[in-house]
Amino acid sequence: MTIVSKAPLVAIATVAALPAFADPLIVYTPQSTDRLEGIEAYVEERVDFDVEFVNMGGGAVYDRVLAERNNPQADVVFGLIDFLTAGLKLEGLLEPYTLEALDGLPEVYKDADGYFYGYRQTPITLSYNADVLAEGDAPASWEELAEPEWAGKFMIGALTWQTTRAILAGLFTRQMNDQGEMTDEGWAWFEGFYANAVIFEDGMNRAELMASGENAVSLNHFQGVQGDAANGGYAYAYVNTPGGTPIVVERNAIIAGAERMEQALAFLEVVQSVDFQVWNAETYGVIPVHPEAINRAPEDIRAAATMFDVQPIDWDLMALNLDTWLETIQLNLL
Repeated sequence: MTIVSKAPLVAIATVAALPAFADPLIVYTPQSTDRLEGIEAYVEERVDFDVEFVNMGGGAVYDRVLAERNNPQADVVFGLIDFLTAGLKLEGLLEPYTLEALDGLPEVYKDADGYFYGYRQTPITLSYNADVLAEGDAPASWEELAEPEWAGKFMIGALTWQTTRAILAGLFTRQMNDQGEMTDEGWAWFEGFYANAVIFEDGMNRAELMASGENAVSLNHFQGVQGDAANGGYAYAYVNTPGGTPIVVERNAIIAGAERMEQALAFLEVVQSVDFQVWNAETYGVIPVHPEAINRAPEDIRAAATMFDVQPIDWDLMALNLDTWLETIQLNLL
């Protein structure tokens, strides 16, 4: 395996019948590089070709597929979140497909037109260092983060990161009007939010900053909170916020014009399977989406699947508007 880091329905072929392929399957993914080697080994034990992961942030995956519209360089997008995958569909850059592994997958995790399917879910959480803040002193809602008392107390990542975009999708949903438009009042709230936020940059150690209490509040995905706490040696607590917690679903898709369709289908048959989702939960602590996989997952993973109230988010609306709203943040608030 090589891991490179850089910023009509098709019927599935039987994996056992596939011939050996000289060229690797090229997969664009924002998934953590420390997991890709294990995922590669799992997949390559079950298929007859090599996999080459090209790793970059979720926003960078989206931008790169757009840039390669007329000359696709990859075959599969693996683990891209809701609105980014929906955006690629709107741009006409995905190929619809179906798999045997999708049997029993709830409809909420399937694109209605068959362009992409979820394989794991991730709460995007508000949490805090419980060694530094008592429950009554911690922010009780996302909305409070624009208040002066939280200036410099929390971090947010770059706009290209898909976790950041998921956080902002939840915040936009809270601040837009009933017509799905951002108002002057909404932008005023974001001005206060970004005035308080510390922008995470290369070289910063989030675990150390959280452990010291300098940044005692965390805006991060479910496992990122746990990883920082383990590295920093502090206790943490999640906030089940009023209005719910954004739950993003990481989805898999075939890029339109993919040259390695048979390999793409075989790869996806593996990573969409219940067995893979259970292995992924046991190995890396991620939360599956298939009900059978959730039932077979470790107890803490089963609990995590129901820990948070879910924030309703119109991901199609986000796919249409997010780039424009992010540009406003970039130009006016950073």
